[in-house]
Amino acid sequence: MNQLFFRRPSHSPLATDNMSDDELYTLIKNINGKRDGIGYMPDLDVMGSPPVYHLKPYNLVAKLVTFDPWTEVYAMQHVQQHTTILVPQIHRVIPESRDRGFWLVMDFIDGECLLEAWPKLSWWRRLQVICTLRSYIQQLHRAPLPSPDIPGPSDGTGRSFPCLGNHFDYGAGPFSTYAAMAAWHDHQNHRYQVLLHQQGVKRIWQYSKFDQSLPLVFCHFDLHMRNIMLDKNNRVWLIDWAFAGAYPAWFEYIPLGSTVKTANPMFSLPRSFAWFIGFIVGGCCAPWYYDNYIGDFYLRIESYRKRLIDSDYFVKQGIDPKLWQPADVARPSLPHVMVQRCFDIVYDTLLVVRGLFVPA
Repeated sequence: MNQLFFRRPSHSPLATDNMSDDELYTLIKNINGKRDGIGYMPDLDVMGSPPVYHLKPYNLVAKLVTFDPWTEVYAMQHVQQHTTILVPQIHRVIPESRDRGFWLVMDFIDGECLLEAWPKLSWWRRLQVICTLRSYIQQLHRAPLPSPDIPGPSDGTGRSFPCLGNHFDYGAGPFSTYAAMAAWHDHQNHRYQVLLHQQGVKRIWQYSKFDQSLPLVFCHFDLHMRNIMLDKNNRVWLIDWAFAGAYPAWFEYIPLGSTVKTANPMFSLPRSFAWFIGFIVGGCCAPWYYDNYIGDFYLRIESYRKRLIDSDYFVKQGIDPKLWQPADVARPSLPHVMVQRCFDIVYDTLLVVRGLFVPA
C-alpha cells in the first residue's frame, strides 16, 4: 500500500513516521472503543461514540472516514497554509482494512472540547475564546478558494463534490456552479410548496429565492462547541473539517443557530455562549438568513423526503404562475445590512485594541 505523508513541522518528528501501513493497522486493530474513544458524551451521542480513537502510546488519533477523505485533508492543509488557525496535522491516510472507508491519522489534541470546558472558564477567558473564534472565522472567510464559483467541498483539483452536513444532510449535488446550488435550494422549497397544496392548504405557501449576491467563501460548516478544542495551554483549535468547503459566509451560522433554536435542552448551547454566535460569525447578517430563510429548511425537506412530488404540479393544475413562483429574493433590507456593518466596525476595532494589549 502507498504511504501518504503530509506537511508537518520538521522540529516535531514522530516515531510513527517510519511505520508501515501494516504497523499502523496493528495499532488501529488494538483500539479499545471504550478506553481509546475520544469525545464520547453519552447524553448526546445516542447513536454511539464518534469514530475517533487515541493511538496510545503515541500523541496521535485515528479517525474513520466513510466517504472521500481527500476533501477533509485538503481543507485542513489549506487552512494551515493560509491562516493562523490551529488545526491538527494529518500524518497519514490509509484505507480501512475492510473497505469501509479510510483512516486519517493526525495529531492528538490534549485538552477538552469547548462544550466541556465552557462552564469552568472565567468570564475573561470566555471573552478571549470568543474573540479568537471571531478572528479565526474572519481569516477562514478571507482564505483563497481554489475554484471561486464551485460550491461545496474541494480537493484542490477543481472537481466538484457533494455538499454534506446540516440542511444537506444525506448529501446534495455535486454542484458545478453557485447558481446550481441556489437552484437546488429553490427546488426544495418548491417541493414543499406543492406538498402543502396537495394536503389541502388552499392558500399557496410563498417562498423567497436563494440569495446569490454574497460571494462564496471558505467555511468550516460544522462549527459548534464540540468541534472547538482548548488544549492544556489554553490555545483554541478547530477540529472536524469533514463538511468544510465553499459557501456563502452566513452558512457558518447554521450549525450554531440550529443548536440555539432546538427545543431539546440536551442539544442546546449554553446561553452564555449563544449570546455571542452572531459576533463570532459576523459580517454577513447570518442571524437574519437563519431566522428568515434556512432555519426551517431541514424540517421542510423531512416532510416530503419519502414522498413523490411532481415538480410540474402547478402547471398541470393550470394555476397562474404568479400565484406560486417566488417574487423576491431572501435578502436582508439595506438598513439591516448597514447596522450590521456598523457593529462589525466597532467589533473589529475592539479586536485590534485587544491585540495591542493582550498576547495571543
